[in-house]
Amino acid sequence: MPLTVRPATLRDLSVLVDFNAALALETEARDLDRTTLERGVAALLEDAAKGRYFVAERERAVVGALCITYEWSDWRNGVFWWIQSVYVHAGARREGVYTALHRDVEARARASAGVCGLRLYVDRGNARAQSVYAALGMHESHYRFYELEFVLAR
Repeated sequence: MPLTVRPATLRDLSVLVDFNAALALETEARDLDRTTLERGVAALLEDAAKGRYFVAERERAVVGALCITYEWSDWRNGVFWWIQSVYVHAGARREGVYTALHRDVEARARASAGVCGLRLYVDRGNARAQSVYAALGMHESHYRFYELEFVLAR
């Protein structure tokens, strides 16, 4: 069964919210507020300046998704595309879904003027994902990721 990758639209809002909620629960044991999550996904779908979602479909069913956001690099005078919110439906894992998404996004990035690379972050303990990213030509950066998270008003 072939996979197709396409940019997500507002018609994909429900599945993207479900995927993000499942991702947060699986990776961080976080139960996200669905209203806030839905608003956040919709905001990105409605404003390409924030980023873009892509979905992988098999037989018209969405089986995986990711989004990209943007980081300006003054050192390179270009933009990194950050791969985020990667999720593959449990029944479609280990079937090349992420690889299809990644290759599609990489091709789009290479064809886009001003894009200087792809970046993503991965949990230190997620060896399976790390091996997939390495097999796709990515390598571990020498940077560590730090954050100071603020709680935003709903």
